[in-house]
Amino acid sequence: MNRPDTSGAQTVDRAVAVLRLLASAGESGLRLIDLQHASGLSKPTVHRLLTSLLQHGLVEQDEDTRRYRLGMEMAVLGWSVSSGRADLRQLCGPDMQALADETGDTAFLAVRSGYDTVCIERKMGPYPIKAFTVDVGTRRPLGVGAGGIIMIAALPEDEAELVFESIREPLRAYPNVSEPSLRAAVARAREDGYALSDGLVMTGVRGLAVRVSDAHGAPMAALSLSAVQDRIRPERVPALVKALEERRKRIERSLAGPGRRLR
Repeated sequence: MNRPDTSGAQTVDRAVAVLRLLASAGESGLRLIDLQHASGLSKPTVHRLLTSLLQHGLVEQDEDTRRYRLGMEMAVLGWSVSSGRADLRQLCGPDMQALADETGDTAFLAVRSGYDTVCIERKMGPYPIKAFTVDVGTRRPLGVGAGGIIMIAALPEDEAELVFESIREPLRAYPNVSEPSLRAAVARAREDGYALSDGLVMTGVRGLAVRVSDAHGAPMAALSLSAVQDRIRPERVPALVKALEERRKRIERSLAGPGRRLR
């Protein structure tokens, strides 16, 4: 019997993995050897993938440092998404700013990308001491931060186990996060309906998050607040969770609007 040729799909999977690694590195980029170690692929394989991605403009290489980073064509492809779809950032922006103004703290919106979370929007409140744990565009392993915790908590048990297995190695770069502490935070989030990150990203910083679901009830984003530890004391948590839930409901009503499609 003829077996389906899976080599093409495997190449695509590997190329996407390389692109995600470069996205995680941001502007600083990664060396060839860094990509080899992080991907688990052989040096010739990574080099072939990079050569093809460079030819298509999806990756670029710094002539001085020889480091690779995402190319401009990646942005062009993003801009090419149908303009008939609502932009999630634009849709959530007003409620996020209202949440930040009401609480005084910093509001974040994150989405899942593979086994990472990506911050796609941030709004600042008036409180003078800020907790800028991530910038817009920052990628982190699922579970690093309240937004990632609530995303794992929303998954079925078998999918959550796959996440824990997949992020085990990347979590080594985050000394404040251990697998036992993350599992405990996910279990609490399932029970409470919201996630609490107590110093799991940065010592002295706490975060709270709720999940944002689409019109069909499937989780699609995490709405969170982050502040210095003294700002999110136990006695203040109920009020902050209430504020998060009120804004979440408003956003979900907007998401469920007639003919609404998102990009």
